[in-house]
Amino acid sequence: SLVGGFIQGVSLSGLFALLGKTTVQLKKTVITVCCLIALSTLMDFSGMITVLGLALATATGAFYPFFAPAIGALGTFLTGSDTSSNILFGKLQATVADKIGADKGWLAAANTTGATGGKIISPQSIAVATTACGEQGKEGIILKKAVGFALLYILIAGLIVYIGS
Repeated sequence: SLVGGFIQGVSLSGLFALLGKTTVQLKKTVITVCCLIALSTLMDFSGMITVLGLALATATGAFYPFFAPAIGALGTFLTGSDTSSNILFGKLQATVADKIGADKGWLAAANTTGATGGKIISPQSIAVATTACGEQGKEGIILKKAVGFALLYILIAGLIVYIGS
């Protein structure tokens, strides 16, 4: 970062001022990620992830891989972040994989794939997009149009994961 800044002609004090400004801008994001990690850890250590994973494995059995991307999508819809979805539900996917004898890496990839589908309909993403385009107030219209594409994406991902696992 320093070398890039110097190449662009920014002084050392200017770079540190930019670092301070960026740190202040990201404080809510850092707090959110820390809270998600804490929540995920609490859920893991308390056994909640295991219980949820076992319940899902029992309810869906060998068909669980079809539903694995939907779990990732749900995580992104709720949190607005692919990364947060993986933090929240990555351990759950591994627990279910152990229970049904599936590959952990395959279900982790399914979670990430589903998470990108959830990004399509994430309220946070839609709010950012409408703000960037000056279309505030049209979030509901955009969500209605995007839901079909997101569901199709998640359905196709579920079929690929089911067939591949």
